[in-house]
Amino acid sequence: MPKAEGFSLRRRLFIRLLGVLAVLTAGLFLFVSAYAQRAADAAFDRLLMASALSISDTVRVEDGRFSVDLPYSSLGILAQARRDRVFYRITAPDGELVTGYHDLPVAPAKAGLADAASSDSATRFENATFRGMSVRVAVLKRFAAQPDLSGWVTIAVAQTREERGALARDILANAFLPIAFTVVAAGGLIWFGVRQALAPLGSLERMIRERQPHDFSPIAMPPPQEVSQLVQAINQLMARLKANLDTMQTFLADAAHQIRTPLASLRLQAELAIDEDDPDALHRIAQRVHRNAVEASQLTSQLLNHAMVIHRSEALKPEDVDLGALLEQVFQRARAVAGDTAIRLDIDRAAEPATVPGDAISLREALTNLLDNAVKYAGPSGPIDLSLTPLPNGRGLRVEIADRGPGVPDAEKRRVLERFGRGSSAAGVAGSGLGLAIVTSVVEAHGAGFALLDRPGGGLVARIDFPAADNTTTAGESAARALLPLLVLFALLWAPWAQAAQLITYPAPGGERERLRIHSATDRQAIEPLVLDFQQLHPDVTVEYKDMDTADLYAEAVAVPVKGAATETPDLLISSASDLQVKLVNDGYTQPHRSALTDALPDWANWRDEAFGFTFEPAVIAYNRDLLPDAQVPRTRPALIRLLRDDPARFGRRVATYDTATSGIGYLLAAHDALLFGQYWQLVAMMGNTQARLACCSGEILDMVERGEVLIAYNVLGSYARARAAAGAPIGIVVPEDYTLVISRVAVIPKTAPRPQLAGRFIDYLLSPRGQEVVADRSALYAISSGIKREASASGLRSSTAAPLHPIALSPALLVFLDRLKRERFLQQWQSAILLP
Repeated sequence: MPKAEGFSLRRRLFIRLLGVLAVLTAGLFLFVSAYAQRAADAAFDRLLMASALSISDTVRVEDGRFSVDLPYSSLGILAQARRDRVFYRITAPDGELVTGYHDLPVAPAKAGLADAASSDSATRFENATFRGMSVRVAVLKRFAAQPDLSGWVTIAVAQTREERGALARDILANAFLPIAFTVVAAGGLIWFGVRQALAPLGSLERMIRERQPHDFSPIAMPPPQEVSQLVQAINQLMARLKANLDTMQTFLADAAHQIRTPLASLRLQAELAIDEDDPDALHRIAQRVHRNAVEASQLTSQLLNHAMVIHRSEALKPEDVDLGALLEQVFQRARAVAGDTAIRLDIDRAAEPATVPGDAISLREALTNLLDNAVKYAGPSGPIDLSLTPLPNGRGLRVEIADRGPGVPDAEKRRVLERFGRGSSAAGVAGSGLGLAIVTSVVEAHGAGFALLDRPGGGLVARIDFPAADNTTTAGESAARALLPLLVLFALLWAPWAQAAQLITYPAPGGERERLRIHSATDRQAIEPLVLDFQQLHPDVTVEYKDMDTADLYAEAVAVPVKGAATETPDLLISSASDLQVKLVNDGYTQPHRSALTDALPDWANWRDEAFGFTFEPAVIAYNRDLLPDAQVPRTRPALIRLLRDDPARFGRRVATYDTATSGIGYLLAAHDALLFGQYWQLVAMMGNTQARLACCSGEILDMVERGEVLIAYNVLGSYARARAAAGAPIGIVVPEDYTLVISRVAVIPKTAPRPQLAGRFIDYLLSPRGQEVVADRSALYAISSGIKREASASGLRSSTAAPLHPIALSPALLVFLDRLKRERFLQQWQSAILLP
């Protein structure tokens, strides 16, 4: 036969057709992939260059040093890429850091690019790795000069590559779609061709399928060349199968003969006994017949019992079984067959009612086997004690059968629990080795514990422990659990040290299995309803809550742990200073969490699936209703300026706001006011003219308003003001009608969190409809969910005011306000305006 006829049809079709198609497809894929990456880099490089150019426009020399006033747009441009982190570094001509990330890698310019530094628009791009992340860096030189100082300032702006990769994948997917369609169509045509080419195999399949079960003759159909070896292999398999079946039939016949042989021997012994006249010989024959019959009967009975127990265990329908009554039945039966062996039954009255859920038949079989074994091996050597007592912890029942037999060595205790397993002490004693296997099966089906123990003074103790069912909690225990949260709350509210304590523990109402540690810049009264409601859903979780201010919370999160120092690593961080939370995410101190609830958040309230806003809190004007008539309360910022300018004597020391130097939320609101309100510095000057009182936090400001020490408080969080008003304080609230800033409390999971999954469950609870209902109804905060229609919610706020609402979006643009030089310049200007001499 020619060699060419041995080629496989499958190889011809797939290797020659699909192989060529695969090579072409791979080449096109590589070309389109490279193009997509170049296109994505070009698009985002333009954004990086625009960011660097906007920074370069603010480079100048001030007071004998290089300085830069980072514009909000510089990082706001890059914030359009929602998933990218942003870093920057500005260095003086001598390499000294002006501002930014000191460790951002910037390669020195190549010799061929040195002259390009003379142009402001000469920007170079490079790839680097920063803090374990792949980044794209734009480097720009800008010349700044004064008579005594000049030089080229280096501006480097870096961006991670997540959005570039996403854009490249999107371009690749859309460009490769026609190619993929062509490949699918070609695959269909190849499949059709293969089907036609291999059609003879269908005839071969039908021939084999239509054969009779006993037909093992070779296949007579001439096969195609490509499957000839397969047909030969099938014929060989049929031959081997026929031989195996013949062997099995021979084995069955031999086995049947072997079984008949002992039965025939037993019959022969009986026939001999009939004709035997010698009483001694007859007695010996009868003993052999009886022993063989007993052993065969016991083996058969144990096998059937074991099968019965396994079947009932698989189909177990638990019913209440009275263990005391069951032990009484087993005791009465065993005493009737125990002969000289004494058996004692002891049922502790403290164990009543002695009921367990289970199957009475299976339990009776297990207890009977244990007691029969004790009688069989102990004999008359000592009494057998059968007892029923409560477990030492009082939550369950214990059954013990103790004998004075030879016992079981420790090395054999596991083996005797297996099927047909017998110990060395069973030598010479008739048995099947199935009794303890039956007990083990029953105990496992009932969720009980079974152990073989050495009895003091010699012997063996078989112990079965039945744990109490989950629903056996007493009424007193249920009442105690129901009262536990109330008792904890009472203790926290009234204990003399409660107000001074920073760490508050909320014990798990259902018994602790997990512990969640939360560090937060949120008043306990606001977070406590959420914690307690979360524990209703997860009663096995203990919550530790530590109340901190925003600056300390951030400092703790970025601090390097001291080796050997005892630290409490939090699982979750919650803060109203969204800029600091964004910086934690940007600098790689957090880890992601994603769920359907986080995906449903507005884009501005979810950054990188690592920072999650869960409230919608307006910054409002609060005033004392008893001292300032509603008609005189300003509704806009220009109206507030006019009020303070026209009557400075009345409002002297009677206006309050945040101290932006010490309050993170105060600085954040002030910075956004400066962006949105053209007369902001005039407003600050007017507050300075009235010697405005400054405070670190909302609670202190509202205390002054409530006591009448101040008439108006500017930029106070509306959630806290609303809670004070609801409690009866004479505090009025005005949502500014020109615009209203809205902040969101932001939750992040630290990268070092020991229980990130539990922290993610708490975030999902905060964002769930139930959690948002608690936020709106009981926490004094405002719910962010659009599905909540309460007054204290985003929907309620939008429907109750015509003022434009400006939520502060979670994005890298917030890093501008955290720049060292930017912050120093802003605070210097703010303090100069408000702290007038």
